[in-house]
Amino acid sequence: MTTPNPGQPESGTAELIGYGRLTWRQLLDTLDGAPAAWADYEGFHIKPAPSEPLPYTHLWAWTNQWLVRARIDVDTAITGALALTARPAAAPTAVLREQVTYQRVRANTWAVGEKRIGPLDSVLSGRTVDLYLIPGPKPVTFISLDPAT
Repeated sequence: MTTPNPGQPESGTAELIGYGRLTWRQLLDTLDGAPAAWADYEGFHIKPAPSEPLPYTHLWAWTNQWLVRARIDVDTAITGALALTARPAAAPTAVLREQVTYQRVRANTWAVGEKRIGPLDSVLSGRTVDLYLIPGPKPVTFISLDPAT
C-alpha cells in the first residue's frame, strides 16, 4: 500500500475472491478463528464468529493477509474475500477471482452511548477500523480492526 498524501486514502491491489454460498460450517472453517465483527440481539461484537448463524445480515473477518465479507441468509453465507497477500487457507474452491484496486480509509468505532445497534462494550469504543473500498458497478467494502488501538 502507498499513501499518496497525508490524510488521503491509501490504495493498492489485491485479489477479490468469490466463494458463493457457503454453509455456516464452511464459513467458520474458512475463518479459522480469525477476529470477526457482527451485530446480533445483544449488540455489536468483535471476536471469533459464533458457532450458530447470525440473526442479522453481515459478518466481516480479517487477518493481516486477507479479509472476508459474508452476507448471511438464514443458515448460509454468500462469501467473498479480499486477499491482500494470501487467501484463507481453509476456504473452499473459488467461484470467481479477479484483481481489483481498493482504497483503504480509516474510521473509528462509535461511542459507548451510541445505541443504533445495541450496547457497545467499552473495549470496542474509539477503536480504529480500516475500510477497504472496492468501487465499481457492484461496490463492496471489507473491514478490519486495527489491533494497535
